[in-house]
Parts: sequence; structure tokens; C-alpha cells
Amino acid sequence: MKQELKEKFPEWCNDYSQGQHTTILQDDLDSLLGCSIEKMVKGNDINYFYNFSNLYVEQQSDKRKAIGIDLALHKGKSWCNHVVRIHEDDYVNPQTANINAIYNIHSGNYFNKYAMSTVLTMWSYYDLPLPKSDEGKALLLGIDSGYLGHYDDRFKDVHTKYLEIMGFTKLIDLLKAHSKSDFESIQQCYKTKARIQLNSEGYLQTTLPLADLQGFFDVPIELPKRQFTLLRELRDHIGNTHSIESKSKLKGKIISFALTGKKKFKYTIA
Repeated sequence: MKQELKEKFPEWCNDYSQGQHTTILQDDLDSLLGCSIEKMVKGNDINYFYNFSNLYVEQQSDKRKAIGIDLALHKGKSWCNHVVRIHEDDYVNPQTANINAIYNIHSGNYFNKYAMSTVLTMWSYYDLPLPKSDEGKALLLGIDSGYLGHYDDRFKDVHTKYLEIMGFTKLIDLLKAHSKSDFESIQQCYKTKARIQLNSEGYLQTTLPLADLQGFFDVPIELPKRQFTLLRELRDHIGNTHSIESKSKLKGKIISFALTGKKKFKYTIA
């Protein structure tokens, strides 16, 4: 990652103290691999699971502050890739490590957004080596469909610009050498869109092929094996920027907020 961008991230990102925090996992591969990176680099373990309807905890006695991974938290530390403003002057969590927050992306300039995964942001910030094989690199771009911007005329130049800033010229070359369908095949083969869920007994489960994925990324990827219990019930809402022009107009205690398109957003309140 170019130093000019790296210096704009929150100061906590550059604190490499071991085991000072826990992490919040949500229900997809982007979050799980991000949690795995956070554990490998800083020793921060998963202690919470967030599925936008409820927040669950593994060890309630653990009072360390948590870092949300691939979560657009309204307050508190988080790694995030979402657009978190409706209006350009909307409040943004100052502790979010988010390229779209740094570059003031909102509904009005939506097509200038960083449209790749949280994992890729973390990979760049922590200066991790890219997977050795092209298949591994393609898998990395397949997370959260991070390759799509290259094949969309609205995003292609912006997509390339972000990859250059992040130091990923090899990924640009890979995108140029392959078709969109090649990446879709990789996604299907490795079930990258599979979800993580709690079973009826409170244990996390998934159909993601974790052992296969770990072989490509050289990062230990595993789900916590202990039981989770409900910590807080939440309410999930969907909105439209035609009717609500600013986050300040939303009612309730906002837990997370993200635009899911130029004119749509999703948020959770406690």
C-alpha cells in the first residue's frame, strides 16, 4: 500500500501489540479470512458473531474491546469496505479502517468507490505476500466478487486505480489475462459465497472448504469451536436515498450502516 494512503488509516491499525482486542465475525468469507489475518498478525481472536439480526458472544467474561471485521460499525474499531455516507457531510466513524471513508465516497459519487473486499484492504495494509499461484490470486479477487469492477465500464478505471494504490499490479495483470467467467468458475468451485451460520446449539458451521482455502492463502482459517450465546437482539432495516438524504435522519441507536447501491442502504439498530 502506498504510504500516502496508509497514513490516512486510523492510528490503531498500526498498533501491533499482541492480543489486545477480540474480533467480531460476520457471516461470510470476507469476514472470516479477515478475522484470520487479524489473529495471525496481531493475535486477536474471534469472540463475537454478528448476523445483522443478533449479536452473539463466545466468552462473555472477556472484556477486551472488539474489532469488527468487514463490518460498517457506526462506532468502534472496524475493518470495512462499505460506502458509509449517504450525503457527503454525513458522520463517519473515525475508527473505521475503510478506503471509502478515507476518500469521502457517498451516494453522490458512488461510482468512485473502492469495490473490492475488506480482506484485500487488510492484505495491502499489512503488506502480506500475494498467493503464489494464479488460482490463489484469483480466489483472493473472488472474495466479495472483488474482480467485478474490472469488467464494468462504470468502475474499470477506478478499480485499476485502487489496485495500483494498494500495490497490486500483479492482480491487474491477472484480470487482464482472464475473463469474468474465469473468476465466476473459481467462486463456484470453492463456494466463496457460502455463508457462516449458528446451528441450533450455538456452534458455528459453514460449507466453505476451509482446508482448501487455507492452502492457497497460507493463513490459518478456522471457525471457533466453542458455543456462542445471544448477547443482544438487533433490528435490521433497508432504506432508500430518495426518502432519506442523510444518516442524521435515521432514528434509533445505529449499530452498522452501509450503502448497498447508489440509492439503497441497509442499517441495524439496537
